[in-house]
Amino acid sequence: MSTSFGVTERNRGRLLYKGAEADVILGDWQGLEAVFKVRKPLTYRLKVLDEAIRRQRTVREAEMIHLAKKAGVSSPFLYKVDVPSSTLVMEFVRGDRVKDLVPSLSESQLGRVFFDFGQDVGRLHSYGIMHGDLTTANVVRRNGRLVFIDFGLSVRATRLEDHAVDLRLIKETLVGAHPEASARALEALNRGYASVVGPVRTRAVLKQLQNIERRGRYARVT
Repeated sequence: MSTSFGVTERNRGRLLYKGAEADVILGDWQGLEAVFKVRKPLTYRLKVLDEAIRRQRTVREAEMIHLAKKAGVSSPFLYKVDVPSSTLVMEFVRGDRVKDLVPSLSESQLGRVFFDFGQDVGRLHSYGIMHGDLTTANVVRRNGRLVFIDFGLSVRATRLEDHAVDLRLIKETLVGAHPEASARALEALNRGYASVVGPVRTRAVLKQLQNIERRGRYARVT
């Protein structure tokens, strides 16, 4: 990985995703298939503030990708961090998104995938990392191993609340997008999570998750 303070030269390729704050482009980096995540200027913000925010978030995301590896969780290799242009150049992870895999998995395969999923989330949390966008679309299975992507909302966090928010998002994703598999997947995910962080911490995080859900229901009713 290199850090540059000059403009990234990139071979513009296919737009993979157009988000509110960043475009994700599949292209070429020194002969390697690569993803360019470009944080775009937002005109509603003061220019100086906008540049500072985009640069800060670019650097933070690069740090989170690196820390995930230190935690024992697979994440994309970073090729370049271009701070002035708020651009990350990283490996394009070829594989199957868990989102797309779920419908074709047998019950035993589903249990294995989500046990592994839970273990990796446990490793992130044990290392003090909140992913922030924990959905089945942001985890890719490659050669039998899960790779976590899109650390744009990731932060250092050790609070029960933050870890419970991560688990709440994956729970909502499973119930909403994969209702037929959600119960089995969540049971396996929680077992995998507990195998890393321990039963006491797991119970505490899941209790906090229930508290968050109760607050949400109350807010909707009122």
